[in-house]
Amino acid sequence: MKNLENTFKEIKDPKGAPKKHGFEVASDIETTEVTDTLATLHDAISHDTPITESTLSDLTTAIQGLSIDVGGTPMSIAEAEKIPDLKRNMEIFKEIQDGNFDNHSQLTFITHLIAEYLSKHEGWLDLSGLTTLSDTAAEHLSKHKGTLGLDGLTTLSDIAAEHLSKHKGWLWLEGLTTLTDTAAEHLSKHKGYLYLKGLTTLTDTAAEHLSKHEGWLHLDGLTTLSNIAAEFLSKTKDLYISEAIHERINAFKK
Repeated sequence: MKNLENTFKEIKDPKGAPKKHGFEVASDIETTEVTDTLATLHDAISHDTPITESTLSDLTTAIQGLSIDVGGTPMSIAEAEKIPDLKRNMEIFKEIQDGNFDNHSQLTFITHLIAEYLSKHEGWLDLSGLTTLSDTAAEHLSKHKGTLGLDGLTTLSDIAAEHLSKHKGWLWLEGLTTLTDTAAEHLSKHKGYLYLKGLTTLTDTAAEHLSKHEGWLHLDGLTTLSNIAAEFLSKTKDLYISEAIHERINAFKK
């Protein structure tokens, strides 16, 4: 198991008094299980008796099952260990809590609480290191004013798309490789620059929705498009698209 000692941090609630949102053990029952197993180990060592694999296994299981608070989100140690570069993320969480956003672009993971802090940052918010985004985090980030970069996302839930459609500012989602019709409908309501360069194709329904987008729409990555979809996109006023697709779209313009 990884050494997590130095990643224990205190994260404050932006709306109230300081709260421990680092690696805070959340349950006395789970702590008791670890304590009991450690007592068994201590007794074995004190009496110079062999330590069984079963006892060590029990200790590992008990530790992995501890419920801890990571940046305001309860999770097990086993779940926390799966977070990429956990220690660095926690260091940046602390910086953000203190009002320092200089290293926010290095984040590879955020919780809903940290997303709330980030939403208050003024200016360009580059979170391209994120590969996943919860619906709750998306709701918080939608309140950010300025350019929002989420190019590391390859997929986006319909609910997250609905939240992000309310964002006021340039929205970068160039990593998306798929987009549901419902998500396209939500994003079409976003006003301003919308970057969807990672999409290589669109359904006819998605194209119809996106054709109603107000502001520059970047679909430079499209390589295939049906005639119906091309006709829908021909109605889009401000559109960045590849030269080959552009010629097909122009054929439908009157």
